[in-house]
Amino acid sequence: MAKKLDKPALASNYVWFMLVTLLIFVVAFALMLGGIHGSNFQEHGALIQVITFFLAFMPILLVLIGMIGFDLSALKVAPFAFLLAVLLSYTFFANMEHGPVELARAIWAQTWSGIKSSFFIVGLILFSFLILDLMQTSGAMDIVKGKLAEITGGDRRIQLIIIGLFVPIFMEGAAGAGTPAAIAAPFLVGLGFDPIVAVVAALMSDGVCTSFGGSGLTTMSGGQDLVSAGVSNTDLNFAAAGVFHMIGILVMPFLLIIFAYGFKGFKGKGIKGYCLYSGIVGAVLMLIFSNFIGGFITDMGTGLIGIILAILGLKIFKIETPKELYSEPPKMEGKPKYSFVRALSPYIFVLLILPITLTVSKYIMVAGPDGSEITLWSFISGKLTYNGWIDVLLFICSLLSIITLRYGFGNYWKAFGRALKKVIPVFIIMASLYSVANIMKIPFISEMKDAAGNVTRESLSMIKLLAQDIAAVTGKAYPIGAVLIGAVGAFITGTNLGANQLFATMHMEAAGILGINKIMTFAASNGGGSLGNMICPNNVTAACATVGITGEENKVMKRVVVMFLITFVLYAVLSMLFVYAIFPHVSAEMTNVFGRMA
Repeated sequence: MAKKLDKPALASNYVWFMLVTLLIFVVAFALMLGGIHGSNFQEHGALIQVITFFLAFMPILLVLIGMIGFDLSALKVAPFAFLLAVLLSYTFFANMEHGPVELARAIWAQTWSGIKSSFFIVGLILFSFLILDLMQTSGAMDIVKGKLAEITGGDRRIQLIIIGLFVPIFMEGAAGAGTPAAIAAPFLVGLGFDPIVAVVAALMSDGVCTSFGGSGLTTMSGGQDLVSAGVSNTDLNFAAAGVFHMIGILVMPFLLIIFAYGFKGFKGKGIKGYCLYSGIVGAVLMLIFSNFIGGFITDMGTGLIGIILAILGLKIFKIETPKELYSEPPKMEGKPKYSFVRALSPYIFVLLILPITLTVSKYIMVAGPDGSEITLWSFISGKLTYNGWIDVLLFICSLLSIITLRYGFGNYWKAFGRALKKVIPVFIIMASLYSVANIMKIPFISEMKDAAGNVTRESLSMIKLLAQDIAAVTGKAYPIGAVLIGAVGAFITGTNLGANQLFATMHMEAAGILGINKIMTFAASNGGGSLGNMICPNNVTAACATVGITGEENKVMKRVVVMFLITFVLYAVLSMLFVYAIFPHVSAEMTNVFGRMA
């Protein structure tokens, strides 16, 4: 466990952090006074271009510096990241073709967009925490813990694999939008896991499946540029993502146990075999669904069937549980208040209502705003946004839980008040971070065309600058660069989908110049974008809030970064193998990556 700093030490760290923030801005301001700014940095030497790269990255890198380097909470760090992004946008990365008023409007528009996005994300956290509170205060969680202890033999490692691995994968397919960590992490805490362990485990597992997202949206929409260009098709984009993540899932049971308990977590007979079994189950399911059934249900199918097979696997592997890894079931006085199904009903509602509603609504036609027929999905998501719809569904699940748990409306509103108090600081953090990501998308160089309509200067923003510089440095190792670009894109924007939409065209162009496979290059970035969700400050903040440890994001970040680096190296190796050796000739005529491997 990380050492907790006393108040004077934290105050000192905070002062130093503010000085670092000021120093970064002073460097950018000094360069601008010297005639160097975003619109002309390429005219100067290599050193200036390196400095420019780091300045473009600094609004987000500052979050890591504060949380990991100075041991500060996200609440203390995020507003400074927002302030730095605004200052850089007004100075070094100011668009010289626009006046200060126009720039102010652009910054405010992006900030307001960030505030609105944060509102709906915080709603998801609010209702996830509320459901956990209902479970704990009603006594339902004790019954669930007892039953799961019975099913798993009280072995915490097995609980971590079933709940920490397969539940997030299922929830990613059922809803996406941060739901996996918001559901799985509180569930693990309810079972008695340390909150930091619960959050990191949920983030790790979500990192190997977000390329599919809710109903396949991340790859379907994010890879649309490849489809429109005739380079690929949607099924093939799903299939290519699947071969990356099947390997990620294969190793994840081992990584989860190493993270939570170190190598001593493999003590006792049977556990290594069970980890391998669970990894193979997840990998095979991911491969089958993504390549041969359909990307739209890959995560849901892998997660749900994975849970069932992981439980059935306990009959095959006789696992010895060390005393220190045994979870003592709670002692129940007299007859249980609820049956196991009734006690678990809040999460059963979530597991049923979210995927069924989201799927069925795509086949119900209603009148759109202009009178044309559109799906109920499009109508509601257009009004509430996707995340807002998830909020409503979780609210309904919490209301239904009042009935099944016989909770009472008075107690419900008290629980609602407790949850609301916990998410107020989260809103400040999320609004700051989402606004930073949006501001980094503002072009500081506008696209210019000559009289013939040819592009003479490409539109460039901070985030595009980062991607282009990474691409320029990697060369023939571009597949590794693509993984990194995807991870950086998700880290900054908060979504794998955002990274895909930003960089898909760039990957096609780079792969064409290098003469490598465009489909697998995009898949490498898609996989990297999924990994980036592990360390994205937005996701870390949201997951911490759902288990009541707002203010301890730095501890989570320090631990999850290590696991991110391990999986990043794995995906980097896979990217080179897939692009150059195993799948170099996949093409748009195929529906899966095995159509022509040589």
